[in-house]
Amino acid sequence: MSQIRCLEKSYYHGILGHMVKAQNEIKESLKLIDIVIEVLDARIPISSRNPLIENLAQGKERIILLNKSDLADKEQNIKWKKYFENKGYSCLNVCANNNEDIKKIVETINIKGKKIYESKYANKKIDIKPIYRVLIVGIPNVGKSTLINKIAKKQSAEVGNKPGVTKAKKWIRVSSNIDLLDTPGLLWPKLDEKDAGVKLALTGNIKQEILDVEEIAICGIELLMQNKKYRSMFIKKYKLENEDLDVMPYEMLELLGKKRGCVISGGEIDYTKASNIFLEELKNGKIGNITLDEI
Repeated sequence: MSQIRCLEKSYYHGILGHMVKAQNEIKESLKLIDIVIEVLDARIPISSRNPLIENLAQGKERIILLNKSDLADKEQNIKWKKYFENKGYSCLNVCANNNEDIKKIVETINIKGKKIYESKYANKKIDIKPIYRVLIVGIPNVGKSTLINKIAKKQSAEVGNKPGVTKAKKWIRVSSNIDLLDTPGLLWPKLDEKDAGVKLALTGNIKQEILDVEEIAICGIELLMQNKKYRSMFIKKYKLENEDLDVMPYEMLELLGKKRGCVISGGEIDYTKASNIFLEELKNGKIGNITLDEI
């Protein structure tokens, strides 16, 4: 994975200025914030988490949203929800396009907001209509803007297919008592720890085109083959035989290329095409519900 490590480092330096600016914006905005919502990818709850948020949001009510939970391992969803709840956070497994999940998010914001309001004005004879100011943070392409749009019930935040589309800070009025603050995406500044960069690439949270797609695909095959449950999914998806399983990951990629018709003139395998097919099927849940950060 040496080439991937090098490219991860290069990618990090390329976004460093953006990250510093975003962090400064969050520090300034937190003075006005009641609740911090952190959006994570349910398939990689640790790898998609920016550790700086922990310090930045100290003293604020917290909600963790494990987005894209429909693509993640159901058993792992339960374990990760419990993990964050044991740390004192409210935690929801959500899918940004599920209306029922959006309702749960709004309900949780109101519960948290009411708690803050009652604590703040419990002993004061003040009749003030509460406005809960909510900050939503998350790495690029984790689904943050889609969630904001669904909560606000309109296209208030710019959404795109490429990582890091939302670049400017903006307030969004969700209801008569909830204001959301959108922020630029923050990417983990230590991508080389615990294969975080590889997992971010495998789930589509960083641009795969900046890395070697063949190396990413081989890493993905290795991760799946190391897990008994996911290994079975992989074998079933690609209709592999017992004799196919005792090969190196690169040879496995060649085998997948043959099965997917990625053959060019002379019978050679188009490894780039085979890699892209595998990566798309992994990212979109076509192989199965898979969580790469296991607990």
